[in-house]
Amino acid sequence: MNHRQRVLTALRHEEPDRVPIDLGGTMDSTIMAVAYKELREHLSLETGSTRVADVYQHTALVEEDVRQMLGVDVWTDWLKRT
Repeated sequence: MNHRQRVLTALRHEEPDRVPIDLGGTMDSTIMAVAYKELREHLSLETGSTRVADVYQHTALVEEDVRQMLGVDVWTDWLKRT
């Protein structure tokens, strides 16, 4: 099942192969910048500078390498727009 099929299956209240993962799909479903830095360290990824999506909430822009490692199903193209 691909990402889109998994999410649409869950939205139809049917059972997908696993629960869809949303990390950074919206400004409200992202991760705090400090926690994101620690997540990257835990995943043994480079921890350069974290790009912040919202200065007031101090949320991070989730990068492709993190999405790939975690199998994230929902994301946005914020990184391409900024």
